[in-house]
Amino acid sequence: MKRVLGKGLEALIPGAGAGEEEKVVTEIPGLNVIREIPLAKIRPSPFQPRLKFDEAGLSELARSIETRGVIQPVVVRAVDDCYELIVGERRLRAVEKLGRPTIPAVVYDIISNEEAMELTLIENIQREDLNPVEEARAYYRLMTECNLSAPEVAAKVGKERSTVANAVRLLTLPEEILQMLYAGSLTAGHARSLLAVPSDAEKIALAKKVIAGVMSVRDLERAVYADKRIKRLHGHKTKIRSVDIMAVEDLLRRKFGTKVEIRPGRKGGKIYIEYYSNEELDRLLEFFGIRGSA
Repeated sequence: MKRVLGKGLEALIPGAGAGEEEKVVTEIPGLNVIREIPLAKIRPSPFQPRLKFDEAGLSELARSIETRGVIQPVVVRAVDDCYELIVGERRLRAVEKLGRPTIPAVVYDIISNEEAMELTLIENIQREDLNPVEEARAYYRLMTECNLSAPEVAAKVGKERSTVANAVRLLTLPEEILQMLYAGSLTAGHARSLLAVPSDAEKIALAKKVIAGVMSVRDLERAVYADKRIKRLHGHKTKIRSVDIMAVEDLLRRKFGTKVEIRPGRKGGKIYIEYYSNEELDRLLEFFGIRGSA
């Protein structure tokens, strides 16, 4: 018997990896077609949450593909006269490194933008090598653009709801701290401790002390705990915003085209919609079906 293991789809499916022409490699009833597609016809996913790719890791993957072939095809969807990548950007980049003209791909002929986004984000999250900011933004996009609640996101990606909630809360930190977190100079643990600090200026100052080595993680935790304790003694409470509330605010903000704030109470709550001119107020009134100028 001819040995085919370790040779990828090229050995398991005759015709895979051969030539530059697009061709159907196999079609399994009930599943989508696997085709050998020219790399030149594949465009990147607009939903890719990963912004940086480790070059050493890509080189290692390229060497593996050169030895064993492409074990798992990428996933694309047909768009106009080309294809849009849904899953498998690392494999695609590794094949490009090898100078190969084609790659095996599972082709979805009909799939919505929302479904494509959901597949892309979930696949990347499940690989567990996104940095904390990329992961948090991926969860947030699933909630705001795919209309999923935090529990639904947690179920789809196989995580605890608290994991999703804690990740998304990081996005409320100042952009300067998110950049530190993205660069790896600040850990997610540091960032979560900073969430309880009331002002952005204090958050940034403490983060810089951590990075400079002046303040250890334990020092940071003690400083934050002491600050919270003082505020409790003076009757002040540090409120942590709900992930679901943040997602709804974002949806309303994009819907109305202005700042929206939700303030929940014990029973019910209030929604604040801001406007900055009489013309903008007229626009909002018209949006709600209320005619006439204020």
